Amino acid sequence: MMRCREYQATRSAGGLSVQSGGMSEVRANREPLVAPGGIDHHVADLTATFSADVTLGAAAEKLATAGQWLPIDGEPSAMLGKLIELNSTGPLRLGYGAWRDLLLGAQFLNGRDELITAGGRAVKNVAGYDLTKFIVGQGGVFGRVVTVTTRTYKRPGAAMVAKFEPDLNLVNRVMPTDLRAQWMVVDRDNLWMGYVNDERTVEYCAGRLAELKPASVERRTIEEDIEHRRKLWKAEGERTFRVAVAPSRIMEFVQAAKISGWAADAAFGVVIGGCAAGDLSRIREAGTRVSGTVTFFDGDEIEYESPSEWHRLLLERLKHSFDPEERLNPLPWRKRA
Repeated sequence: MMRCREYQATRSAGGLSVQSGGMSEVRANREPLVAPGGIDHHVADLTATFSADVTLGAAAEKLATAGQWLPIDGEPSAMLGKLIELNSTGPLRLGYGAWRDLLLGAQFLNGRDELITAGGRAVKNVAGYDLTKFIVGQGGVFGRVVTVTTRTYKRPGAAMVAKFEPDLNLVNRVMPTDLRAQWMVVDRDNLWMGYVNDERTVEYCAGRLAELKPASVERRTIEEDIEHRRKLWKAEGERTFRVAVAPSRIMEFVQAAKISGWAADAAFGVVIGGCAAGDLSRIREAGTRVSGTVTFFDGDEIEYESPSEWHRLLLERLKHSFDPEERLNPLPWRKRA
């Protein structure tokens, strides 16, 4: 763990030399905190360290034995390291935060196969460059995730979902009130508001939901809620896309893009869906029209829009620092140049 306000990492015979305040120390390359497939669960601290190849399902199963969970949406077979590299979080972000909120530390290999350790198990453990957050969403361009340390939470005791017409004005009405849900998803037909909390809180919300006139309200188990959310938050197609827009412009984007199979995080304005190769230009144009950011995925390959020149130059310098011999994934706009 680096606890320096400013540092410069350089190569040395022993590993990384960390310079801070005019002093330097040589630290040997460290071993991964857990072995491949390993999980180190610190139950009392509400933290856990996972190998990057641990699946979301395996993590959930392990944490459940201690009455805890990792509030991330995704396929149970998805590996945690890949979810982090793709910044794939899901609608539970509203209640619990995204990967950048949940991660406390990470270990990753740079382009020279040097193991870099950032962060740790403490909630506040960084003063300076936070490489833990830097590794989220970088798609294997700057490093390959080896281990991650996350917050964990007490597993909720109750769940409930309310279904409404797909009216985003309702989201604005609910957000500042005590009826704010832990997740909200809107699709072509419905607006879903999900409540996952302790039994008393969910019971209170159930008594108040009649004020919003839902089409239906369903009490259910945590497992049923996880499965429903997984089905809602799933993009399938020849390619998939993720678009970040202002929540108030979700419907404007969907209409301009002329897409049918989609779902959106109603609170944060993240729209996902499947598309064919012939749809890419139309989706890009629709994203630009609503001042959104468009990302396409071809399997695990990320295709970003080419950034501005100064942004591109900055990323290219970072790329050279972490991967001077270009052994890692290329910057994602190069292959379309």
